[in-house]
Amino acid sequence: MDINIEKLAEKLTQRLFKTQNLTDIEMAKIQYGISLILGVLIEFVLVYTVSLILGFGFYTAVIMISALLLRINTGGAHCSTYNRCITFTAIYFIPFSALAKFVDIHFPLTFKFFVSLLLYFIVLAIVKNHKFYKIVVFSFVLLNILLFFMGSIFGVKMLFMVSIGFMLQAIMITSFGEMMIRIADNVIKKLGI
Repeated sequence: MDINIEKLAEKLTQRLFKTQNLTDIEMAKIQYGISLILGVLIEFVLVYTVSLILGFGFYTAVIMISALLLRINTGGAHCSTYNRCITFTAIYFIPFSALAKFVDIHFPLTFKFFVSLLLYFIVLAIVKNHKFYKIVVFSFVLLNILLFFMGSIFGVKMLFMVSIGFMLQAIMITSFGEMMIRIADNVIKKLGI
């Protein structure tokens, strides 16, 4: 089953704005915005639902939302079709979410703290040309340190998951990420998706 986000966005745009006197360009902009929102929502709900069934939905939600916050302006590699994008997203985020839960349960807070710092510093190196995100990531580093020394178990755990999301997205803006997407896209295509 192919999900055609563009057609769905077109129908929604026409239905919601048919009584408005909008130009074709304005309608196209609205349709594009709706298609982006729908695409992200559908992808998130599908991957989150699978993770929820597998028992680590919360981890997936935090990691995916963190990655999305970074992706909004940094961009990154893309699959050639929406269905391949959903498939890749599931393959990419679900194992790391499971790993995050495993680490959360079986490793001490200090380990999560230092791993998250390491991931944040790697992300800082990758987003060095994005001034706003350098500030954001550095702020998370400072917040992580503060929460750790305040003894905030929940805060450090959350920032551990955020660091994973940031790292997964940061990879997508590298040449390695582009190569990974290209290979995954070809493999998923050969699987008939």
